[in-house]
Amino acid sequence: MGETVTFGSGLTEELRGALVAVLRSIIPAMFKAQQPWAIMGSTASVLQGLDGYAPPDIDIVTSMEGAYIMEGAVARCGATVRPISFSVREPYASHFGIFEVNGVKVEVMGNLVIGCPDGEIDANRHWARWSDKVRLIHFEEMHVPVVPLEWQLVANVLLDRPERYGPIAVLLLGRGYDRPYVDALLADERHGRRTNSMVRELLRLEP
Repeated sequence: MGETVTFGSGLTEELRGALVAVLRSIIPAMFKAQQPWAIMGSTASVLQGLDGYAPPDIDIVTSMEGAYIMEGAVARCGATVRPISFSVREPYASHFGIFEVNGVKVEVMGNLVIGCPDGEIDANRHWARWSDKVRLIHFEEMHVPVVPLEWQLVANVLLDRPERYGPIAVLLLGRGYDRPYVDALLADERHGRRTNSMVRELLRLEP
């Protein structure tokens, strides 16, 4: 059962229309293939209530197998700009493709790894914590998995994007967050000492 949430102000009609088209295409395909996936990035943040930002695109993370399955599904409701292939463009490595649906760019990333000089995040280690028991939202009569804001806070601190992690931290402080989940994320030393220390500071946690 999806969680009913209040979406952020950046969910424009254009973005909503493109997202509906994408989801209606990929959900049956990914369910049939039994591959994990989730909306991530700024669209996921807006779907979880972040205000003040209009996402320029839709980012979807999945497995390697899922990326190639999703390629066909997204292409059926839009246009292929860049077919899925393995790509390394620092700090990202993934099976990556770009599509356009109803005028909105859609990026698909399979087996995503974010590697920075002081830390790394491998998305494949987190599927269990992105399951329907953690963050599945109700959107346009569909149940949609989204990458939790807590994880996105860690990722954006690792990427040194204050314009992203600042508003996420404010939102989490204001409405509360999943403390056990945050503790589990911060226990992973692969994110790097700087990242984990800054996340603790942003969420006002004891060192």
